[in-house]
Amino acid sequence: MLSDGAGAMWLSDRPDPLQRSLRLDWIDIISYADQIEACMYFGAVKESGQPDPGRLVGWAAQALTTENAPLLMSMKQDVKLLNDHIVRLAWEDALPRVMARRDMEAGDFDFFLPHYSSHYFRERLFKAMEKTGFCIPYDKWFTNLYTKGNTGSASIFIMLDEFVKTRDLQPGEKILCFVPESGRFTSCFFQIGVV
Repeated sequence: MLSDGAGAMWLSDRPDPLQRSLRLDWIDIISYADQIEACMYFGAVKESGQPDPGRLVGWAAQALTTENAPLLMSMKQDVKLLNDHIVRLAWEDALPRVMARRDMEAGDFDFFLPHYSSHYFRERLFKAMEKTGFCIPYDKWFTNLYTKGNTGSASIFIMLDEFVKTRDLQPGEKILCFVPESGRFTSCFFQIGVV
């Protein structure tokens, strides 16, 4: 499910006169880490029994052996937890809060750049859009998941770079970016303006 990648953006307080520039208009990040147990973790095991199911016990609290070290020191993801909560929290719960704060509607945006980790989530995200009354048609979506894979935290930077290089963007166009993070269930929405 994960590829590898690195991405970055050049930030400046003025547009680049030699190429199309983007302006970060706003960013909203909502975390659910206080409500849902960790979905992705490393160097730990989850307790499954009482009194605190889902509690992470780090490697330093374990008696490391050659048998359990590979288990403790591997990246783990609770896929059932992810499937049960990511779309509901990251979109259905978070988006109405952002809509109220930003006084925005789906029609305000010319493009939508969503990060989703696999094709499995594409239709689920679209159905969540319909459910929340904030439906951006597929022809406004841009993703490079099928050519670059899920590059994790670098995905939005790699996606934006490819998007800017492959589109004839016009000043005044607005882009909505959506980046859910499943490790601790965080949702990020941000608006970019083309200048």
